Amino acid sequence: MKTFSGRFRRGMKLGTAALFAVSLFAGVGALAVPSAAQAQISLQCRYTAAEPTLRQGSSGTAVRQLQCELNNSLWYTQVTVDGSFGPATAAAVRTLQSCTGLAVDGIVGPQTWSTLNTHTVGHYVYC
Repeated sequence: MKTFSGRFRRGMKLGTAALFAVSLFAGVGALAVPSAAQAQISLQCRYTAAEPTLRQGSSGTAVRQLQCELNNSLWYTQVTVDGSFGPATAAAVRTLQSCTGLAVDGIVGPQTWSTLNTHTVGHYVYC
């Protein structure tokens, strides 16, 4: 039976440790498996199932849903969930659109909602 050299085993341990460290650092990055706690975060975005067209100046429950989903989709983005589609929300929408190859118009229509539905907790958009 063939055995692995000490060097190879150390390399395996280091590789495994590096993968584990990246997963811990990323928290909910692509390398990490979403945990039960992370699944709870997605439950916070239960403001509405409606996905109307939204733009700067819009307000209400659908905007809260949008803001929560943006927070759960964009890495390093925290938009205040206040139901008011202001400049910070518009900037986050444009970032999402730019990073995912959508037309960058700051308007949340069917394509942007679809992208948000794809990128949920544990599947962040990195850019």
